[in-house]
Amino acid sequence: MCKYERNELCPCGSGKKYKKCCGAFNITDFSSQVINRELDRLHQQFVSFATNKHDDTIHRQITRYATRDLDNDDMNQIYESGLMIWILLNVACLQRGQTLFDAFYHTYQSQIEHQAKHTFSLWGHSVPSVYEVIDIDEASSQLFVRELLSDTAYPLPMAEGETFKHGSLLIGTLVPYFDRFNFFYSIVKLYAYNKENVITLLQHYSSKDDGLKTHFPDFLAEALSLETDADDANPQRGQVVQLFANHMVDKDISDDIILQGIDLWNDYCKQAKPSFVKSESYAAALEYFVQKTILNNTSMTQGQVASEYDASPGTVSAHYRKLSQTLASNTTP
Repeated sequence: MCKYERNELCPCGSGKKYKKCCGAFNITDFSSQVINRELDRLHQQFVSFATNKHDDTIHRQITRYATRDLDNDDMNQIYESGLMIWILLNVACLQRGQTLFDAFYHTYQSQIEHQAKHTFSLWGHSVPSVYEVIDIDEASSQLFVRELLSDTAYPLPMAEGETFKHGSLLIGTLVPYFDRFNFFYSIVKLYAYNKENVITLLQHYSSKDDGLKTHFPDFLAEALSLETDADDANPQRGQVVQLFANHMVDKDISDDIILQGIDLWNDYCKQAKPSFVKSESYAAALEYFVQKTILNNTSMTQGQVASEYDASPGTVSAHYRKLSQTLASNTTP
């Protein structure tokens, strides 16, 4: 276990000196692993408390902030999932101006282990932001991210099966643990988005009163609508990237494969310069192409993938042929 000098800032994030915070406890009773396990338990218990006891309240908040600006159901689902990150911790949606986190903390604070209590209370002050993946240590299952505005780096644990790509962007809320941080509830991955565009948008909303604590829904909607690196004359090209990525994530396909697919789409756009209105059929064709050429999946049919994307099988087939003809050299061994 790491040892801390008594006059150093406490690693729990309280802002107090170690001797005045966690270091005040009997060192024989102290274990960072015990505290972090308790915080993991509280994380799960709080989400269960909020979604089971206050489901109607959450639904009302999602409906209140629902946006019609996004182009399709998949993007709206990502938007609504992203709103949950913010609603659970930051929205005063209960009586007496309480947040859902406030209600949980006040109900269960007497049952929280003393050494984890202060750190857990800080979660209610955590606000969403955007983070860039700066390092991945697979040997220790650690992820290192940097907050785009403050340039502060944070170490995070990686759960088994999680995959990340160096340089990718993540929208989420970091909450403190004893000696590390973790993302609360879920994250929104921005695949192939232009980092400078995201930073500009983040700066714009962070400069407003209360920043993303108040304006997160507007920021999230605009962030999901930003042009990606695949965009040129037709902004729908970027929507293809995110739709494709969303469906692949749902199938637990690794980020490496997803990003290979995005690279293929970018190459196709540069060569063929496709112009279209609806992105679903091209996203379906791209997935079918990746399933066949990279994953060697012989069981998936064009009709199946078209149905998953709510696209016309005939249109998906036509787009797949175009992709195959243009990208043949990219996937030939």
